[in-house]
Amino acid sequence: MIVLKFGGTSVGSPDRIRSVAHLVANIPGRKALVLSAMAGTTNDLVTLTELITSGERDRATRHVEMLRSRYIDNVVPELFAGHELHQQLAEEALTPILDSLLLQTLNEAFTHNDEKQILACGEMMCTALMALTLQLYEGITPHKLLALDFMRITHEGRPDIEYIAQRLRPMVEEVRDAEALFLTEGYICRNAFGEVDNLRRGGSDYSATLIGEAVQAEEIQIWTDIDGLHNNDPRVVNMTSPVRRLSFGEAAELARCGAKILHPACIEPARRAGIPVRLLNTLDPSAPGTLISHVTNRDMIKAISAKDGMCVVTLLLKHLSNSDVSTGQFLVTLTEAMHRLHIEPDILMASGDGYVIVAEEDSEAIPALIEEMTPWAEGSVQSDLSILAIVGDMGWHRIGFEARILEAVDDVAVRLICYGTSSNSIDLVIATEEKKRAMIYLSDHLFAHLRTPGPELL
Repeated sequence: MIVLKFGGTSVGSPDRIRSVAHLVANIPGRKALVLSAMAGTTNDLVTLTELITSGERDRATRHVEMLRSRYIDNVVPELFAGHELHQQLAEEALTPILDSLLLQTLNEAFTHNDEKQILACGEMMCTALMALTLQLYEGITPHKLLALDFMRITHEGRPDIEYIAQRLRPMVEEVRDAEALFLTEGYICRNAFGEVDNLRRGGSDYSATLIGEAVQAEEIQIWTDIDGLHNNDPRVVNMTSPVRRLSFGEAAELARCGAKILHPACIEPARRAGIPVRLLNTLDPSAPGTLISHVTNRDMIKAISAKDGMCVVTLLLKHLSNSDVSTGQFLVTLTEAMHRLHIEPDILMASGDGYVIVAEEDSEAIPALIEEMTPWAEGSVQSDLSILAIVGDMGWHRIGFEARILEAVDDVAVRLICYGTSSNSIDLVIATEEKKRAMIYLSDHLFAHLRTPGPELL
């Protein structure tokens, strides 16, 4: 079986929905199709929850009617033009979902759980439209798998791996058809209390890799509107090139530091199960995309990614005559404080009496951390920084990679270098205002054999 996930832009219009249906129908073998909401719908549902929470009931009602008009008056007639029966079936499928949104605008005891129910509606509507599209245009009746019947998270908000497999595998195995097509919603799930919830970070991509792990898929395909993962950010650097092969570790490092095509959490289920993940382009299905697996091209730098909104916290231990706090005790105190303040460090380093934390900027949590550490350390913070992750197969015993990287940015002030914690990346922390220049220098220096340097700095 192959698992195929299509994101919001891939199903963002009636034409795109028909194109995806045709693409999927022509892939041989057993398939599980995982869908996001149509592009823009989740944002509209978030806006709706905000209007209800703030008590703006009239505006919330108008917002639902705007959604109803978009789907019933525009998407449905265009998607099933000339097919009145399927227009009627689509309206019958969508109307209860839209009515449930309208009822929520009258809910005076609106809760966080009600918010999650609203956010689930986008994926539900998209899968309903896709099922009818497959029936009408491709002659395929998909086997509908309701995500709420098998996808669950624990009390800690993590996927319940064993439960997912126990529930989903029998549903799939009872269908013997060698060309069976299963259809399900991405992103949505139930929590440990049985309430409607979602997978948060990674969303539908996470659903796809969890499903792939549960059913022991041969491959997981993530379809977007670009040709795989590129070796640099095309919004910053001209003439980037797609990376054809990455290891799971390399992909996780790129995702951790800002590569938007995949969230790092999504990679872990595929890595655990040893299932290749292929990143493909719905606008050019024949393009090879990027293959993520346990196999990679050795001894080479693959790509660069960047993460903004970072800060560096420096803590220098005080030498107090009445203090007998050891380095180990201080680290325990520090990590407990970060956990309590919900600070997730990207980098944590220690040298002598100094400790450096690189984390996302937070106007409340970071000052609170420094305040908590005041009895033992002098603290300072530097903001408006970015992490650049230079990723590839380049362990410490492979000589020369670090020299080439530093040579490329010899005209850029580097606040911090992290090397050795992973054989897949070297991290540079620089001022965000220097990010574009650094990424262009790195691209020209490291990937000159793949491109002609462009005039980005002119």
